[in-house]
Parts: sequence; structure tokens; C-alpha cells
Amino acid sequence: MYMKEVLATIAKVWYFWREPAFGKLVGFLRVCMGVYVDRVVLVRVGELSVKRGWTRKEMERLLLSAMREAAEECGGAKIAWEPGRFYAWGDVECLKRVLSRVFGVKSVSPTYLIRFNNLEEVAEAAARLWGDVVRGRRFAVRVHRWGIHNFTSLDAAAKIGAALVSAGGKVDLERPEVELYVEIRGRRAFLYTEVLEGPGGLPLGSEGKVLALVSGGIDSPVAAWMMIRRGAHVDVFYCNLGGTLALRHVLEVVKTLLSWSYGYNARVAVADCGPLAKAIRRGVREELWNMAFKRGLYLAAAEAARVVKAAALVTGESLGQVSSQTLQALAAVERGLEMPLLRPLIGLDKDEIVKLAQRIGTYELSTRLPEYCAVFSQRPRKWATREEIEEIDLAIRDAVEEVVKSMKILRKRELDEYIRSLTPPQDLEIGEFPPDAVVVDLRDEESYRRWHLPGAVRADPDDILSLVDRLGRDKVYVFYCYGGGLSLDAAETLRKLGIKAYSIRLWRTLPHDLGEKRKKSTDSG
Repeated sequence: MYMKEVLATIAKVWYFWREPAFGKLVGFLRVCMGVYVDRVVLVRVGELSVKRGWTRKEMERLLLSAMREAAEECGGAKIAWEPGRFYAWGDVECLKRVLSRVFGVKSVSPTYLIRFNNLEEVAEAAARLWGDVVRGRRFAVRVHRWGIHNFTSLDAAAKIGAALVSAGGKVDLERPEVELYVEIRGRRAFLYTEVLEGPGGLPLGSEGKVLALVSGGIDSPVAAWMMIRRGAHVDVFYCNLGGTLALRHVLEVVKTLLSWSYGYNARVAVADCGPLAKAIRRGVREELWNMAFKRGLYLAAAEAARVVKAAALVTGESLGQVSSQTLQALAAVERGLEMPLLRPLIGLDKDEIVKLAQRIGTYELSTRLPEYCAVFSQRPRKWATREEIEEIDLAIRDAVEEVVKSMKILRKRELDEYIRSLTPPQDLEIGEFPPDAVVVDLRDEESYRRWHLPGAVRADPDDILSLVDRLGRDKVYVFYCYGGGLSLDAAETLRKLGIKAYSIRLWRTLPHDLGEKRKKSTDSG
């Protein structure tokens, strides 16, 4: 009997010695002390598990790299793996959160790892861990087993369940109040109660590179995310029609999107599309503005894709969602484009897209972004002929070149610093109204009804260009709102179109006592 115990101890020491993820010294001390419980995050993989040969090895390498980058947010981690499973040791609560955002991961569980000789040891450990959890409650034990054992999964569930009944719980496999999970692999048992769903898909970098056209709205970040999920390195192209405030806002959306991009320091190409909007409004019939802008966007993005060496473009169109996303319109605007165009959302409903945006974390940011309709027609055409597309190309050719030249390329890790550095042009804000200026109130309608500057007209940010078309491009426009940020952005947007526009802070225009009170309440806005 003594010799049998000695041999068992030697076997355990050898097992610890051969697994570098466990510290050899720590493992040896635990064996000698008879303590075989450890905290570890269990990571399950999805599609990777059906791959074979070199493809599988490469995907495992990519997934490991992404997991290590994610774990840096938790102070690092020791990671080991075997077919179908990865294991991470470190800050368990932090690791379970970040590793559940790594592409290629099916699910994650924070577990207690038990190294055992017999099933009784697993049952005893389960009773110690979960005795208080099940006392006076209905529970179910779910066991999954891999390897060769002298017991079945049902045997293990029954043994563990009996130990928990002794601790005061009651078995109920149909309607349990608590579900307890045990995964047995060889002589290791992982005990857990929590399963966090991962994004699934393929490890990042396994499917080449694409360039996603991201507007900051709800749809395009979701399209980019779905391509990251399929293993593509995704770089981002943003065509800025607004001002500095809009750019900041969109880059926050992009930053949130790319926070999922563990394992790749993505590029973000920011281009000034003011020249494109100006060329379209001057040289294209209004009914074709929507398609002309999309056409110009595709052409500029195709050039950007060549710069970053992307193999395809990605857009967020969903068939029939708006007039420019009909089958005829999409076919027209991509005609002759020498770059594959991928549309991951083409068959999704808006509700499905919104749910994905909420999961990604971009939805709330996207809904707060004003849309500047500089080139959106009120009576859009749903199709265009080949000749009309050729006319559009001729009208916007020089503007597209100008857009590409204006492009600034950032890296994901540079975004925070770049966002902080963004400030609007100094001459946008004025202290007095120019003679004969059109004063535009950008606040909500109720605030406008309660009080507004004498002679001011009210407009939503989306309607600024329509207001200018109605009143005239030769006038001077002065915008105001409570905080000043939105009015600065509106003025900057019109400046890009060659229109004289300024912003004035509302508190500057009020009587001194009321202005000071208003200033204190709105400086943060």
C-alpha cells in the first residue's frame, strides 16, 4: 500500500514537471501538501477544433497571440493549450471578461481545477466548493468527460450529486435553481458554474486583410466586426463630412470596434470628404447625389485599400434598407470597381443589426452621432444607367484624388492620443454677429419655443444643408447651441463646402447675469 502511494505521488510530480504553465516548484509543493485546487480560466474554441494539420497549428498560434494581447489588460497570464481547450492562469475575473471577446473563442468559464486519483476526491472537492451554494436549494450536476476512466459521466454526476445532497442540497435535473458543471479531462476536473459566450468565428489574421468603410452609424461597425469574426485583419476607412466634433465621435466608435481586434494593431485611414461633397453638389443632378456619394466613397476607399494592401472592401449595406441600397442601385455604383466588395449585412434586418451593435458596444455611441446630409437628396433615384455612372465618375474624378491625398493613416494604439489632440479651427468661434448673418438655433424644438435669440431660425443638424440651399449659399451663417460643440461642428462642415459660417456660444449673447448662470451650466457641454 505504501509503495502504491509513493508511485502515485511520483506520477503527480512528473505531471506537474511536464506542464510549464504550472510553476514546477509550486506544483511540487502542492503535491506534497495534498492540495490540488487551482483557479484557471477554461477557454473553449469553435471552428478551430475541426481544422487539421498546418491550418490548425497556424490558427492555434494566432489565437494564442490574440489571447496574450487580451490578457495584457489583466496584467498578463500564463496560457497553455491542448486540442479543443486553452487554459489561462492569472486574474480570473478580468481574464474571463477579456478572453470572452477574443475571436475564435466559443465560450469561457472561470473554474476550479482539481487534480485527482479517484472520483471520491472530485466529489469531496465539489462538496467543499459548492456545499454552501446548494444548501436548501434545488441543483443539477452536468458532467462532461474526455479520456479513459473506470467510470462514466453519469457515475461522476451521481457521486458528486450525492456529496452535495449530504451538504443539504436537493437534486432536480429538470428545474434546478443552480446548475453545476464538471469537465473531466484525464486526471483533471474543472468545476464551474458560469459559462460566458464568446464571439466564435476564426482567430484574427487567418483570412487576410480587408478595408471596412465605417461611417460611425449603426450598420458599418457591425459589418466590420463580422469580418473580424471571420478571421480577417480589418483596417478602417472613414470619410469625414462633418467637423472636428464628428471626427472625434466617429473615432470613439472606431476605437470601441477595434477593442475587439486583439492580435492586430489595425490601421485607421481618415480622409476629408468635403471636396467630394462639393463636387457632387456642383456637378451631379440632385436625384443622383446619394449614388454619386457612394460611388465616390467606393473609388476613394479602393485607392486607400491599395495603400494598406487590403484585398477587399467591406460595407454595411443591407438590401432594401434605404433607397441607395436597392439591388439596382448597388449594382450601378459598384460597376467597374476593381476591388471585391463584401457586404456581411446584406440579408439582415435592422433589428438584427441593432442587437449586434449593442453586443459590440457601438450602438449608444452611433445613435448620438449627428448625420450631416451634405449629399443626400430629398428625392433620391433608386437606379442609374451606365452612362450616368460614367458622368458621375467624370464629375468627381478630381475630388476623389483630393480625398485620397488628404488621407491620414493612424494605428489603433494611436487613437486615444489623436482624439485628444483634435481641436476645431480657431477662427470658427466669434463673439459678435456679422451684419445680415443668418442666426441658426441648433437646440431642440422645446428649448427654441421657450426662448431663442431674436430672428433666429431653428434647424436640426441633419437639415443644415437643406436650410442653406433654401436661404442661399452666399449668406453668412452663425450657429449656436448650449455647449457650443455642435455649433462649431456645423460651422466647420459648411466651411468645407465653401460657405461662410461661424459658431457663437449662447452665453455670450445673453444679459450678463443670465449669461454667467448659463455659462456655468453649459461649459461642460
